[in-house]
Amino acid sequence: MGIKNTVEYLYLILMLEWEKKAPPDRHAGILDGVSARNTQITRIAYILRKIAAAQEERIYQFLSRHSRRNDGKSYVSKDSTWMIEPYPLSGGWFIEGCTSLPQKQEILRHLVKLNLSPTLVDCIEEFVAGKSIESRIPSEEETEEILRRSIEIEKLQDNTNT
Repeated sequence: MGIKNTVEYLYLILMLEWEKKAPPDRHAGILDGVSARNTQITRIAYILRKIAAAQEERIYQFLSRHSRRNDGKSYVSKDSTWMIEPYPLSGGWFIEGCTSLPQKQEILRHLVKLNLSPTLVDCIEEFVAGKSIESRIPSEEETEEILRRSIEIEKLQDNTNT
C-alpha cells in the first residue's frame, strides 16, 4: 500500500531529518533544542511524541493496553515508579527505557491498529533500530500522488460535514 497521506509523509521527513542531523548512535547531541543521546529509546520516544501530538491520552492509553507485561504493568504508562529507566513521552506518560529492540518493535507494531500504514510502521521500526530510512522516502511522483489522495480525502470529509 505505501505511505497513505501527508501526515505519514511528515513523520517520514521528521525521521529522515533526525537521521541526517543526529550524532552517531549512542552519542549526545541536541534534539529539539535539548541535549539528548541518539539511542533506540530516544528515537522511539521522539516519533511517538510526534504521532501522539494533541491526542496523547488516546494514543498512549492504546499503546499501554497493548504493551502489558506478565505482571500487568505496561511498558507505556503514567506510572513510572516500577520502571528501571522511565523515559518521558508527553502528557505525563513514560516508556520503559530498559526494553530490548524486539520489545520496542512489538509496541510499534500496534500502531497499524491506530490507522497508520504498515509501510510507515516498518519505517518507524527501522528508524528506532538505527537503520537508514532514506531509501524508503517516496519518489517525487509518489509524493504528488500522496498529496493528491490527501486533498481528495479532505474534500470528501468537507462535503460530508456540510
